[in-house]
Amino acid sequence: MLTNRLEFLDLPKELTHQAFARAVAVGLSQSPKSVPCRFFYDAEGSRLFEQICQLPEYYLTRAEQALLESHANAMIQTAGAPTRLVEFGSGSSRKTRLLLESALRSQPRIHYTPIDISSDFLRHTCIGLLQDYENLHIEAISAEYRDALNALLPQEEPRLFLLMGSNIGNFEPGEAIQFLGLIRAQMTPRDRLMLGVDLIKAVEVLQAAYNDAQGITAQFNMNLLARINRELEGDFNRSYFKHDAPFFPDKRCIEMRLISQIAQTIRIEGLGISIEFEAGEPIITEHCYKYSPESFHALCEAAGLETIRCWQYEPQPFLVALLKPL
Repeated sequence: MLTNRLEFLDLPKELTHQAFARAVAVGLSQSPKSVPCRFFYDAEGSRLFEQICQLPEYYLTRAEQALLESHANAMIQTAGAPTRLVEFGSGSSRKTRLLLESALRSQPRIHYTPIDISSDFLRHTCIGLLQDYENLHIEAISAEYRDALNALLPQEEPRLFLLMGSNIGNFEPGEAIQFLGLIRAQMTPRDRLMLGVDLIKAVEVLQAAYNDAQGITAQFNMNLLARINRELEGDFNRSYFKHDAPFFPDKRCIEMRLISQIAQTIRIEGLGISIEFEAGEPIITEHCYKYSPESFHALCEAAGLETIRCWQYEPQPFLVALLKPL
């Protein structure tokens, strides 16, 4: 049975609800208003993000996929043929399959720990993987990254930690160093970390990736308001907000926002609060930092990590780096 090869640790729903409620209450009371991007990923948000990854404008997935298709064997061999893979923000695990297949060519079985905040989406992904790979054992964790780190058990076998899709770019640089440092603290000398990171490129390419012609990214962004309405009894009218995602060259960052089109008062009954918006006032929902190779390596070094090898995609500059503890 598939379930014999699946262990599933699910953060209690009430804790997830409390974290979301606290983040919304604090974030919408600040100036500028914000909600952390990790709360995009309820079941609907995860579904929409999978659509984004297929969009012609969204080059990130294709760039990373191309690197894995060309170099997965070298990546696994350079990492030391690890028997355990641990992935933060696993999503559909579509690209990870290339690494799993490469690992399974050189060893009889592999243990995979996908970590994702959307429990239903994660469980669906796990079942699909187990159906396709009979020598795969999954120990899934549905939780936020930091909670999942605390739930990981020490292992004698070498592990390959994965943070792909330029997820590191969603952290402010100081927060990125802190989070990578937390991963570094979990690593033994034999463990490795693989990071995918988006590099600086033409502004028009960056802006198109987050403002697609079909409006899927706008739906993804707006779904955050729908989630507040559904889970926290909010009364956001999405027609009074618009999606916006400009690039700020000084910060090397795309900033995803929801802009209030009018002056309005939003009631969130589940939190017992009312939020005032001025016309044109944003809710910041995501930062997407872009790096040069030099600034990326400096970030890793500040977190106590040393680069072993890099693979770079040239058509739309994107980097996958393999790192070890300093």
